[in-house]
This record gives sequence, structure tokens and C-alpha cells, in this order.
Amino acid sequence: MPRAARTPEKALADGQSALSRRDYPAAEAAAREVLAARGSPRGYDARFLLADAEFGQRNWQDAAVAYGEAYKANQKGSRAAEALIGFGTSLANLNQRREACDAFGVVQSEYPQLRGALKERLDAGRQRAGCR
Repeated sequence: MPRAARTPEKALADGQSALSRRDYPAAEAAAREVLAARGSPRGYDARFLLADAEFGQRNWQDAAVAYGEAYKANQKGSRAAEALIGFGTSLANLNQRREACDAFGVVQSEYPQLRGALKERLDAGRQRAGCR
């Protein structure tokens, strides 16, 4: 008997669970499954899951693209700063330091009140890229 397809919500939940177990290929597959279902309202979340999975696999170029697409999809969204930080960190890991610092600069100017874990990630990324 054929198995019923997962809903986008179930695929995302499974992908997040895989990500927390550091099963990056499974997280990537779940994200791509949701993205393949064109028009899903969960596409934005799937793009983030894909970016995080690529980052976890050290696929810096693919992670930078996915984080950049997530940012472009919702530049004023609640996760826009997170997308830019991921984008900048991926670029830093590709030794594209000037571009990484530019991305981090956008975060600093658009989100001056950043706190907690995101602020720590921003600071670590800026240090890694050697930003002034």
C-alpha cells in the first residue's frame, strides 16, 4: 500500500528534528520536499531549514544562497536578521570577508537592538571575518 505524502508541516517538523540530531542530509531532504510543493505557506520556513542543513554540512556556498533567498523573501520578517547573519557567516567561511562584513553591517544598521544568541552569532561572525 503506498504511503501518503507528508504534509509540509510534518516534513518541516521531521526536518527540524533531524537538524537537532545533526542529521543534515535528512533535514535538507525534508526542506527540499516542502520547497518542491510550490505555493506552500511554509516555504519560508523550509528555506531556513535548507540553509541550516547546508550550513551544518559545511556547504558554505549553498548555505549562503539559501540564507540570501530567505532574506530576500521577507526582508522585514522576524527572521531577517538571522538570515543575514547566516549569509554573512557563510561568506566568511568562503573567505569572502568584505562581502561578509557588508552583510554584518546591514544587520548592525537595521537591527541595532539585537540581543542574545543572535547578537553573539553576529559578533562571532564579525570577528571571524575580521570586520572593523
